[in-house]
Amino acid sequence: MTSRHKAIKGTLDTGHATEWNDDHQADFTLEIEEYDLSTGVAITSEWDLAQTSGGSNPVWSLVGAAGQEHAFVVLNTGATTGQISSMRHMLSGAAGNVTSPLDLPALNMALWLEDISGVGVEAEFGFFASATVPFTANQAGAYFRINGGDLYAVTGTGAAETATLIGAYSEYANYRIKINSTNVEFFVDDLETAAVTQTLTRPAVALTPKVSVISVGNYDETINLDALAWSRLRKQ
Repeated sequence: MTSRHKAIKGTLDTGHATEWNDDHQADFTLEIEEYDLSTGVAITSEWDLAQTSGGSNPVWSLVGAAGQEHAFVVLNTGATTGQISSMRHMLSGAAGNVTSPLDLPALNMALWLEDISGVGVEAEFGFFASATVPFTANQAGAYFRINGGDLYAVTGTGAAETATLIGAYSEYANYRIKINSTNVEFFVDDLETAAVTQTLTRPAVALTPKVSVISVGNYDETINLDALAWSRLRKQ
């Protein structure tokens, strides 16, 4: 791809046709950024909700006391064990993967994990192979898992997985997953120093962002998703 570039001239400076060039590459950055949550856009324009099972479809909602409301994407399970609320990013209007580990993608999320029941939220969020079923074993991906009140960093190939304990999860935190050429880094709040770096069972298939929450013990559980953005390398 080429584009013509013109020289920048001051007032009254003379310009010449030779100062227009058409042999330059368009100046794309090396990293392409995607911002995928906007209160002005319907969730279903970019996110597939078909893996929601029994729970409520994710929906934009104002959350908080009167005069203190904040807009979140709310994922709510309902109060029956096994019910799931889930959203996965779409490719061109349909469920599908949007990036490859070869693109060295990075995903940033801000979540409020609202423990309504007091027994702990059960959730998973990050990069997944789109077709994998939430909360099943050995999903292909690189993601955070919350189980029994603890936060884990998980990498999986689809045949095996590695789950590393990070510690008790915080009710509100910022999360980052960075897939590198030989490992995957997981960050929590401190977005410069990885909480966990994993080299085993690094995914090797195409992936998409996905967020899911499941009910256990017949308790109603909720994730409030505040922000989500991701980046990938452009091809050169």
